[in-house]
Amino acid sequence: MCQNAERHLTKILGEADFSERHRRVVRAPAARVWDATLAVTPREIRLLAPLMAVRSLPKRLQQGQRSSSPTVGTPILEAFQAQGFLELHRDPEVVDGGAFVVYGVAGRFWSPTHNQPVSFAGREAFVAYEEPAMAKAVFSIEVVERGELTEIITETRIAGTDSAARRAFARYWLLIRGPSGLIRRSWLAAIDRRAIA
Repeated sequence: MCQNAERHLTKILGEADFSERHRRVVRAPAARVWDATLAVTPREIRLLAPLMAVRSLPKRLQQGQRSSSPTVGTPILEAFQAQGFLELHRDPEVVDGGAFVVYGVAGRFWSPTHNQPVSFAGREAFVAYEEPAMAKAVFSIEVVERGELTEIITETRIAGTDSAARRAFARYWLLIRGPSGLIRRSWLAAIDRRAIA
């Protein structure tokens, strides 16, 4: 991953307990891929809806809720913000062949029903957050010019605030790492399709 995005992730979270990274090469200029990255919607990410429906099922059953999904035309990054993710960095455009965005979220991700994200006033509050029995996650999406091609890279890092949180998340990670990777690869494919359309 480009040093800029990697440096931001490390500065924000420090050492990660869990992480994953996915890449895809797109046959389009970096500026066009970046525009697609910022504009791609949940509906375009083919595996997102079914896998998120399974994830939210226990809470919906307990509270008698119907399945909900973000507005069809809303970019996925805006949908994440509406669900409690905090934008920590966003390049407005591609400069020197690259651009990236970073988001953060904290909560008890492993809890089927008590997993509401923590609300933060800003980046400093997120970085300083150390409430026990919680986990913090950051993810980035980056585009990097590779000659006439563009590489899209997504990285997710998670750290528990204490040993209990790390143990709880480790059990959860065994269940969701595979589906999480599928969603990210589907997301990159959606960006690719939009960029070359």
